[in-house]
Amino acid sequence: MSELGLRRIQGVIDIMTDPESASVIYRAIKPEVMDSPSQRSSMSMELDDGRITIVISAGDSASFRAALNSSLRWVKLSMEILELMGST
Repeated sequence: MSELGLRRIQGVIDIMTDPESASVIYRAIKPEVMDSPSQRSSMSMELDDGRITIVISAGDSASFRAALNSSLRWVKLSMEILELMGST
């Protein structure tokens, strides 16, 4: 009987918003994504008009979950700041 070994976990996050907000969010979180300190996971990010795509790849589920949670928190925080700036 052969064992199925987990090699890599990969996930894609697509954030769609207006082009101006997407550009602001992209620029805000790009340094975090590109300078990810973990050796166990990697992230890349692209901006296409109003769509931000973040690709996460990890060697284990704990690393994947940590990278995913970090990415989502960065996006959420950026969106909340944009919302606050719009309401002043």
